[in-house]
Amino acid sequence: MRFALQCYVDRELYEAVKAAAEAAHMSVSQWLKLAVIGTLEGQDEVAFRDRLMSHVLFTSAAADGLLMAQADKEIRTRVQAAHGKRLREYRERFGLSRGGD
Repeated sequence: MRFALQCYVDRELYEAVKAAAEAAHMSVSQWLKLAVIGTLEGQDEVAFRDRLMSHVLFTSAAADGLLMAQADKEIRTRVQAAHGKRLREYRERFGLSRGGD
């Protein structure tokens, strides 16, 4: 069974919520539902980071295994070098964007 929640807001809040929902590629209803759930349940940052790291580590281990199984034994070294370059570039950009903090 589903129930409707309703409230009236001013144009400024409506526009802000609508923009946030569009940015998240969601309907306003979906975005509001997640916002309410997050408020009621709290934002569990530790659980989020744990899930994220679990996915990152699995992906890393899977990619490494696939690279090691390739006939071209140098591909793993080339991928690691490309990763290192992109990671340095990312960190340089990130460092510049936070330079004023």
